[in-house]
Amino acid sequence: MSSASDLKPQPELPAFLASRPWAVRLIYLLRWLFPLVLLGYVGYRLSALGWRDMWAARPANPGFYVMLVAQFFLQPLGDFLVYRNLWGAGNAPPLAVILRKRFLNSAMLDYSGEVFFYFWAQARLKLPRGMLIHAIKDSAVLSAGAGLAMVWVMALMLLATGGLHIPQSIAGNIWPYVALGSLPLWLCAILVLAHRKVTVLSRKQIAATFAIHFLRSLSVLTVEFGLWFLSGALPTAVACLQFVALRLVVTRLPMVPNKDLIYVGAGIAAAGMVNLPVAPVATVLVILAAADLGLVTVVAGLPWALEQLRGKGKA
Repeated sequence: MSSASDLKPQPELPAFLASRPWAVRLIYLLRWLFPLVLLGYVGYRLSALGWRDMWAARPANPGFYVMLVAQFFLQPLGDFLVYRNLWGAGNAPPLAVILRKRFLNSAMLDYSGEVFFYFWAQARLKLPRGMLIHAIKDSAVLSAGAGLAMVWVMALMLLATGGLHIPQSIAGNIWPYVALGSLPLWLCAILVLAHRKVTVLSRKQIAATFAIHFLRSLSVLTVEFGLWFLSGALPTAVACLQFVALRLVVTRLPMVPNKDLIYVGAGIAAAGMVNLPVAPVATVLVILAAADLGLVTVVAGLPWALEQLRGKGKA
């Protein structure tokens, strides 16, 4: 079992940044420049399509909007079940806190929500520090592994249905790509094989956490397939599966901000390349991105801000 001294934060990165102010300014610049460029590209493409045409192409099926709201709560529900299983029913975090974690990951940077969640748990739960750190760290690793497993499942489904064709340049030497792309699964394997040398979780807890993340990912993708199918923006079920796979690949990009904007831009470009009607596809892409941002802000961000303004919460 890892000792508490092994888990102390290392000072190298803060010291490096403190001695090099230009590095801090560069990070800050890139943090804002990247989404601004993306926003400009997406805005240009949407304006070229015509806002009136996009409004006319919006989905008319009420089931689309019901599933849109239901999809938003699947990820927080999965996290709630994970930590309830790891920490016990008495230490299960409130759904509001999990939603705040998601808000930070969406609005700021990947894994900033996990940092907030750790400090919240440390202040409020009577659990060993090692259990808190390993539960949050290993849940993130297992979530990445489960998401990657879904990528491979989706790839096999697309290959079976003719929706994916591997280029000849890659097909002849595919195993290095498979090995590199499977890195999160290798980390999951290390958790299982090395076990007590790298984590305080039992193998049963590791398996249950991976299963919850995998089922959550499967549920989210199933609902997203239903959204595309009900939207009427795509002509076939295979095309719906392709856009679901595109979203899954984009969400797997590590430490990349504004993934929703990337998905909107990539989806519009993909629709144009395969000669699909771009206006309906762009409309659905914008609705998906706006709904996620709007829901996380209304459900988590605004109540949290009001709580702080009223002096009921701690920074």
